[in-house]
Amino acid sequence: MAKVNPATHLADIRGALSRGDKIVYRVRDGVQQAYVIKRDKTAKPSEAQEQNRLSFKSLTQQVKAVYADPVQLAGWKARFEAYTATRAYRTQLNRYIREERSRSLANPLATFHFRPASARTPKPPTTLYGFILSTLAQELRPRP
Repeated sequence: MAKVNPATHLADIRGALSRGDKIVYRVRDGVQQAYVIKRDKTAKPSEAQEQNRLSFKSLTQQVKAVYADPVQLAGWKARFEAYTATRAYRTQLNRYIREERSRSLANPLATFHFRPASARTPKPPTTLYGFILSTLAQELRPRP
């Protein structure tokens, strides 16, 4: 008599399986999806995309400069520790974790229960690098 072990061989698959593959796998709102790429990514980026990429490049260079300078790094570490010690930070992080857990444990077929991305709690920076990057980005962002 045969014994059956219904183990899943692939627990998670994301991205394309091979270079040039037109089928891409992803997980959105806890649901595994496969979709076909209809456009090539060989088109030139738009002006807005170029601007975003240049600003991100300059931000990462600024963060690397902070990491290279021990005095600046110590100041940023103190700011990060003060930020993570606040009640507002802990509340936002706990709310974010709770929302992510509820999304991952929910019925994957009931996607209509999920809130749109604009209504979800944003993830607060959890690393020093992310904190420096997000703080510098907020300082550069124009205020309405």
